Amino acid sequence: MTPNNNLSVLPFYEGIQYQDYKKSYAYGDVYPLFTPINKLLPFQIIRPTRSNNIVYARLYDYKFTRILADIKTPMLETGLQIVRFQNYGYDVIVYPGLLPMALDFPEGRYMIGIYDGVQWFYSEVFTWISGGMDGYLCIEWSDAANMEVDGGQIVYEGVQFKNRVYVCAELGKPEYKFEEEGEERDGYFFPEKQISEKTFRFIFLAPEYLCDVMRLIRMSDFVTVYSQGRKYDCDTFLITPKWQTQGNLASVECEFECATVVKKIGRGVIPTTGGDYNKDFNNDFNNNDVV
Repeated sequence: MTPNNNLSVLPFYEGIQYQDYKKSYAYGDVYPLFTPINKLLPFQIIRPTRSNNIVYARLYDYKFTRILADIKTPMLETGLQIVRFQNYGYDVIVYPGLLPMALDFPEGRYMIGIYDGVQWFYSEVFTWISGGMDGYLCIEWSDAANMEVDGGQIVYEGVQFKNRVYVCAELGKPEYKFEEEGEERDGYFFPEKQISEKTFRFIFLAPEYLCDVMRLIRMSDFVTVYSQGRKYDCDTFLITPKWQTQGNLASVECEFECATVVKKIGRGVIPTTGGDYNKDFNNDFNNNDVV
């Protein structure tokens, strides 16, 4: 695990003391990491190479005072696996978070712990939401091949894995950008290339661990935004976090473009007079003729 750089939407730590709400400047405020009821958001955990499989996977209340359920079997049934890279000295625990688990718990804050026989991994606090996720903006991203990172890699090959996060936001008013290239002659500008773009925007609040993982979206091959029943296949995606004066949250400004570019080369001219290029005065070069 890389303690200073989170790479999963649902982060895992070596101890519960590293959870976001326990930072001194968070003042005990728990960020609502929105999660569909009885499901988990996708995550990956990089560990040293071991022959061990998962021994325990437990659901806890978010204060880590009670074990609520043993969820190892439901997690295995919904895709929990270990991808081994023995030649490189590490394994990756992968959970795609695609299917609901056979659980029955109410809305609320929870966390999980995973034990591989040698080491415990503790998740960030997440918030289970019932009634569907249509009211939230969803972002999914993935790569065509594994992404190399410090200390390991994010696994995409051979697994059905997409990063997925739900945020309380909606698309705001778009911005329209315009670019053109050309030259000026005799006081007139003659455009050679013109490009018009439409950029979608939204803003939400996020803690450090979400800013960490969401900066990878711009580097990903496939990015999709779902908002209010519409799907946007993004060509570009950029986040700009601006930390609030107090607390542990940043105001994250997001912008993306998707198949909204209009390009034009040159500009047509309608001639106003006729002409003859060889002065034989026939109609071989009559600009007023329609061919």
